[in-house]
Amino acid sequence: MARLDSFANELLCHIFSFLQPFDLVSPMRVNKLFHGLIEPMIWTKLELHGPGYHEYYQYPEELVDSESLQKRNYLATGTDYNPDPNEREYSDLTGRFLRVFNESEEGVSPVRRMALAEHVRFLCADLTYDDEDDTDPWGIIAGFSNLEHLELTVPWAWGDTFDTALEAFASKEHRPLAKLRTIRLRGYVPKEFVQFVCQGAAGITDLELAALDRPIGSNNHAGKRVNPPPGTKTKVDSDDEDSASDGESEDDDAEDFDEEAIAPRGLPALLDKIDLIGQFSSLTRLSLARPTQSAEDADYRDEYVSVKSDLAILQEWAALIRATRGMLEHLILEQRPFAEEIEQDSTGDREFLVFYPYGPGYDRFVEHTLPALLEEGAEWPRLKSVRLYGFDVPAEYYSDDSDQTPEPQRLLAILEARFKPRGVEVRSGLGRRMIYEDDDGTIRSGGDGFGGIRFELEDD
Repeated sequence: MARLDSFANELLCHIFSFLQPFDLVSPMRVNKLFHGLIEPMIWTKLELHGPGYHEYYQYPEELVDSESLQKRNYLATGTDYNPDPNEREYSDLTGRFLRVFNESEEGVSPVRRMALAEHVRFLCADLTYDDEDDTDPWGIIAGFSNLEHLELTVPWAWGDTFDTALEAFASKEHRPLAKLRTIRLRGYVPKEFVQFVCQGAAGITDLELAALDRPIGSNNHAGKRVNPPPGTKTKVDSDDEDSASDGESEDDDAEDFDEEAIAPRGLPALLDKIDLIGQFSSLTRLSLARPTQSAEDADYRDEYVSVKSDLAILQEWAALIRATRGMLEHLILEQRPFAEEIEQDSTGDREFLVFYPYGPGYDRFVEHTLPALLEEGAEWPRLKSVRLYGFDVPAEYYSDDSDQTPEPQRLLAILEARFKPRGVEVRSGLGRRMIYEDDDGTIRSGGDGFGGIRFELEDD
């Protein structure tokens, strides 16, 4: 009987391809031949979450690469994705991965670290990090010079971890990731990192931005905010103009965040880089998501909403749409109405989305972003589909015995009139709402990194 290591390398690679990465560890230790063949198979394409993550959180019609999902290298131990972060067997997977590339980590030589970094071409991670990891997560990812696909879900990093990691990243020079083609960022991703990965804009074909700005906690908990934004303006007694703390802005345009609860804010990461936005010349898929203020007559309305942040996001959306509409094939726009955690006691997810979608956030979109979609003479030569989530209430979500009169699907009707005659498929979905905790201002942990859970499984 022929020895396995006598087979041609191509045949060995084919045999090994049927195994999951965690099953390849043992044969990789057999000899140098196996090690050399298997190591790239483990490190080239990395899924740092459990199998089923994408199927669980993405809308079904957005699973455009569903076949390839079955072939991805999930480094978890084979368990299905668990939406509860406290129950995941693989919760520390990303932390362990980052520590391999940490310069202070013992047992990994710089040469070995560089060799592994060069293997990484596809990275999809639930990027949870903390100060105990003592890592530079953004700098580590920036060092994957051959990276082609980057997909990150980023919860808020507690304490000083967010700022410490950002300072570590900003303190070093990083070469652009020239091979990047797919960028999908969700959650608390620093603006500086978003701008860095978009430097190769001319080659990017798939861009998804669902980034959140620094959360702002309530000033009614523990006597002070635990995470105020730098340089913000707070209320100052007219009799004591010097009482403002150091670092507060005296700019008249600064926002006053001295409120009981501050709603989540989207992050306009590219708005001050209009020249960079203009360099997207190969983009075929653009997906944009933002938190939004729902109907004013909701009885929970006691949070402060940063209209300034929302307008900046909408202006960024308009700029991206105008810059890329000549090449886009698929456009996905999503807004997630936000609500304090206590709101779950009085309304369910579906009920909330059916009753309160048409609020000030919707109106701001119509005023500031919709014109970019409707401009006379603008050509969309390659557009195939437009997807809307959280804007309109699809008719099927109204029950016959409801006292509520269904609203017309305003935005859907407008965009159908604009694009259907051109053969473009336009669809509208109910979407998801964003739940946040008013004591610290963060979106609920778990979920898809943008505050959304998959309630449809329970309701349907």
